[in-house]
Amino acid sequence: MSVASHYDGSASSYGDQYDPEKLWTNAEYPANLFRLQLVQRLLAEAGSTSVYELGVGDASPLSTIGATGLRVAGNDVSPEMVKVARANMEAKGLDGSLITLLDAQDAAAVRAEHELRGEFDSVMALGVIPHVSNDAAFVTAMDDFLRPGGQLLLQFRNSMFSMFTFNRLTKEFILDELLVDVSQEIRDVVAADLDARLAVDKPPKRTRPTGDGYDEILSRFHNPFELVEVVKAAGYSDIRFHWYNYHPAYPMIAGNIDSRAYREAQVALEHEGTWRGMFLCSAGLIEATKNPA
Repeated sequence: MSVASHYDGSASSYGDQYDPEKLWTNAEYPANLFRLQLVQRLLAEAGSTSVYELGVGDASPLSTIGATGLRVAGNDVSPEMVKVARANMEAKGLDGSLITLLDAQDAAAVRAEHELRGEFDSVMALGVIPHVSNDAAFVTAMDDFLRPGGQLLLQFRNSMFSMFTFNRLTKEFILDELLVDVSQEIRDVVAADLDARLAVDKPPKRTRPTGDGYDEILSRFHNPFELVEVVKAAGYSDIRFHWYNYHPAYPMIAGNIDSRAYREAQVALEHEGTWRGMFLCSAGLIEATKNPA
């Protein structure tokens, strides 16, 4: 049971999440499509001419970006994802060998990759930091590939969204983050009250017969304010939040709403762009600028 095995099992169908033709037909909401659109806009606004990605997945984002003329390269920990990623790169006229199989938590492997690839205008990691054990070390790994003054794009699962879910995630956030320094006696009283108020049996955990479902591997949420402090400590400034994967109602009642109408409402919110995204979005992106050396 590992991150690599989970994504090995997802490699063949992962590209569906980026397919605009499946926006209305895919059973799973294509949040990654809107994430890609967001990333493309941010890269263009920064004037980036080169991008390195840690955790490329099937390289749908990186190959799309590379096909516009930017210099690109990246890595992934999943052997199956790397196979698909190289094929996707080649299908768009790019060099498949620009994708390296490595674990971004292996500092020696990252150093060797940096020596091979050099520095870039932008570095991004989309859907990776939930699966790493040391946030600061991971941001350092990203930083290795970025030139001074360059753009860092770091995606995370948004723990603040739990304040809108009214389920076990809400309970975990209140007890483990808001009340972390409160006595156990008080926490026990709060926990019992939350059990009566919240749907603590939801959401169901995503599992697989092979034991490598998304909720069976390391797949952490991050508090955006705490993650920003990690990025700042690594030598970054001009930090901004960008939100995506909007929810117009808390997920456990989404089934009470016409599925087409619900998805239309999600899509309509995707460029809402205000503070509400911190609570309505299950994912976010930190954009930051690397300080001069």
